[in-house]
Amino acid sequence: MTENYNEFPAEIYSRTVLEPDFVIYRNVFANDLHAINLAQTVMLQRQGLITESEASMTAEALFHIMENVDFASMTYDGSFEDLFFVIERELAKRIGISVSGKLHTGRSRNDMEHTMFRMVLKKKLIENLELHESLVEKLIYKAGSNLEEIILLYTHGQPAQPSTLAHYLGAVIEVILRDMERIYSALQNVDLCPMGAAAITTSGFNVDRELMAELLGFHDCVENSYGAIAACDYITASYSAMKLSCINLGRFVQDLASWTGFEISQLYVPDGFVQISSIMPQKRNPVPVEHMRLMFSLASGGAEQIIETMHNTPFADMNDSERETQSNGHQVFDRMKRALMLLSGFVEAIEVDQSSVNKRIDASLATITELADSIVRNEKISFRQAHQIAHKIAQTSIEQQKSLQEFSFEEYCCFFKSEIGDNAKMKPGIFNQISDPRHFVAVRNLRGGPSKESMLESLQKYREKGESYIEKIAAEKTRMELAVNQREQSAKNLMIS
Repeated sequence: MTENYNEFPAEIYSRTVLEPDFVIYRNVFANDLHAINLAQTVMLQRQGLITESEASMTAEALFHIMENVDFASMTYDGSFEDLFFVIERELAKRIGISVSGKLHTGRSRNDMEHTMFRMVLKKKLIENLELHESLVEKLIYKAGSNLEEIILLYTHGQPAQPSTLAHYLGAVIEVILRDMERIYSALQNVDLCPMGAAAITTSGFNVDRELMAELLGFHDCVENSYGAIAACDYITASYSAMKLSCINLGRFVQDLASWTGFEISQLYVPDGFVQISSIMPQKRNPVPVEHMRLMFSLASGGAEQIIETMHNTPFADMNDSERETQSNGHQVFDRMKRALMLLSGFVEAIEVDQSSVNKRIDASLATITELADSIVRNEKISFRQAHQIAHKIAQTSIEQQKSLQEFSFEEYCCFFKSEIGDNAKMKPGIFNQISDPRHFVAVRNLRGGPSKESMLESLQKYREKGESYIEKIAAEKTRMELAVNQREQSAKNLMIS
């Protein structure tokens, strides 16, 4: 045996777990640990569990440690288990263990750590919501500026019907708003404070759980003390919402990749988002689209990793949900931040390539659905009969390689009489406007349709929904800022008294 395994910590355990874990604790959670210690000091004094003198000494020492101890350069040497014990050791050096030892009254590392995890996760969810909201604002503005810009929509990978860029973006906006609803719901679950749960069963000491929640910026406590430690659905719910957002945004980005390609060419990408080939001088590569797709895919995979880490774990306190998992999960937010920022800029930049779109609408006979609809309205026959006439016109147009706009009214009358056995009643002027994609869009003015009137109504609803999230996010941030001020000032007041 080359190593002593009878004294803690075993060297291999230090290298593989405790040292990297300390780095995470030091770099990610130190500020929130400090916040919990300050709040605990204030609460203990108000509850009469420590004296004013003890509270003053503890608060002063905590501020001194955070301001003067260089945690960033501190390395793990095996003399302590984690940052929690470093702080305890530093406190004892300054005010003696008879006073410093009282800070841990009625609490455990269990409730402290899940509180820290929630505090960091809250900030990341709020920032993520702000990034989503910024993207929604850009999309609404882009849609409002492209109410009459015609594009070609696809089903099953084939050209289907004309619409507008605004109408397509409206669908994307709705999905993002639903993603924001899911993220905000996850935030509400995260925004519950475990402090006072202690290890799992609360404490016989008269601690004030509500005050701790208030001082730490939570809107309430986790009700059940065992669940405060054991139930990790605040983690899985958050990353489930992240994963679904990544999937939805990735589908949008995949359309951008297709529509900016040479074969479809619906969208023009300005040079600021185009990389050239090192060998082919004609190439215009909208490479940022690929980077966005990659970022969302990596973020989605990272979210899935966190969700699956919770799979088949006990409904109890366990390390599977703790610092290493939390830190890995934060990478999801970092990747999404980059992707959302890039996507917001890209959306601002793109323009409809109208000439290319018009060619594909003509070649694909994409307006022929309106021909069938117009036949029903003008000829007073059933849709199935009208569909059959339109189908034969489509077959003939494809065989003769001509667009619907090149199909004459006289030819239509012949097809109608052949199919129905009667003369057509439709006016030539009506027939001639049917093939115009702008007419196709204009008559589709039902709620949620692509007409300008319908889209203006939809965009107003999207704005109102987006503004509601701006208000909710602002309220959350204000409450957190007020908690910081209240906590810091309360602790400083202890020092004065």
